[in-house]
Amino acid sequence: MYFFTLASSSKGNCALVCSGDTKLLIDAGLSAARLEKALQAVGERPEQLTAILITHEHTDHVQGVARLAYKYSLPVYATPKTWGSLSEVPAYLQNDYSYGLQLGDFVLDFCKTSHDAVQPVGLVLQAEGKRLAYITDTGCVTRGMLAAMAAEPLDGVVLEANHDRQMLLQGPYPYALKRRVASEQGHLTNAQAAELLAWLWQRQGVCPVLLAHLSETNNAPQLAYDTVAAALCRQISAAELSQWLSVAPALGQSRVLQFD
Repeated sequence: MYFFTLASSSKGNCALVCSGDTKLLIDAGLSAARLEKALQAVGERPEQLTAILITHEHTDHVQGVARLAYKYSLPVYATPKTWGSLSEVPAYLQNDYSYGLQLGDFVLDFCKTSHDAVQPVGLVLQAEGKRLAYITDTGCVTRGMLAAMAAEPLDGVVLEANHDRQMLLQGPYPYALKRRVASEQGHLTNAQAAELLAWLWQRQGVCPVLLAHLSETNNAPQLAYDTVAAALCRQISAAELSQWLSVAPALGQSRVLQFD
C-alpha cells in the first residue's frame, strides 16, 4: 500500500492511495482538468481509478468530482447526508459509505470530524495488513477520531495542521472568517495536531506522519513541522524525526508513504 497527496491546502485537496490494482482518489478539490494533469504527472491514469472518496462537500474537496466521475464512469462514495449537496454527481455513480466498506483491496472505516459541513468524516483505510488514518477539516479532536486511531495500531497518519493561532489572529482574514477557522467546527491548529500525534505515538509507538491541509495565509510548512516536531521529540530524537514526519505541499506530489 502507498499514499501521497496531489494537492493539500485551503485552495484544494486531493490524495491517492493504492494497493495492488485498487486505486482510490480521496477528495477531488481541483478542476477535473487539473486533476487529470496531476495524476498524469505521477504516472497514473484517471481511467484506472477504482473510486473517488469524498470527506465532505466543501469546494476545496469536491470541485472536480462531478466532471471526473462522469467522464470516466467512476463510482463516488460519500456520507448519506453529503449527497444532498453533491447532486451534480450522476445518481448512478453515487454510493453511500458504510462501516467496513470493502473496495477492492481496501476495507474502509470512518470517524466523525467537527467541521461546518453537513456530515464530514475522516477515513481509516486498511489493506495488506496496514492501517492508514486520513483526517483533515476538523476544529477539534473528536471522540470518534480518538477511537478510530486507537482501535488498532496505525501504520501511517495524514493529519490536518491548518494554521498557527497567532498568525490567524494577526493575519488579514476578516473577523468572521477568523472566528470560523478558530472554532470547534473549523480547522486544527499546529499545536492541536502536535498534541494529538504525541498522544498517539506515546500510546502505540512511532509511525509515518504527513501534515496536511496547511493554510497558505495562516501557516508555513516549516512552522507546522517545528511545532509538531517539538512535541514528537519526546518519543524520538530530532535527527530521526525527519524520517517519520513530513509536510504535504499545497500543490504537487507529497512524500510517498509506502507500507511494505
